[in-house]
Amino acid sequence: MPEEAQPVGPVAGETLKDPASWPGHTLIAAGLLAFALSLTGFAVGRSGLATAGVVIAVLALSAGVGWLVAEHRRLRQRTIAITPERPEDVAPPE
Repeated sequence: MPEEAQPVGPVAGETLKDPASWPGHTLIAAGLLAFALSLTGFAVGRSGLATAGVVIAVLALSAGVGWLVAEHRRLRQRTIAITPERPEDVAPPE
């Protein structure tokens, strides 16, 4: 691929290839699984275990989303810190 044809920003699916974001995806998957199991627990009348599942789900989902947000910010700062070689590579002001 020629250098000028390479995308500047993130490409769809690239976060799955980056091992730094895997813990965030894993925590989100665990949170969704815990939520589904807690719904099942409420359906069969095991409210104590289901409540614990909801707490675990909220914690895991929050941690997973927080991980991905922090990783996204880290990558954005790294991209901003790179000095562009050509003036046309400079991003427009926000």
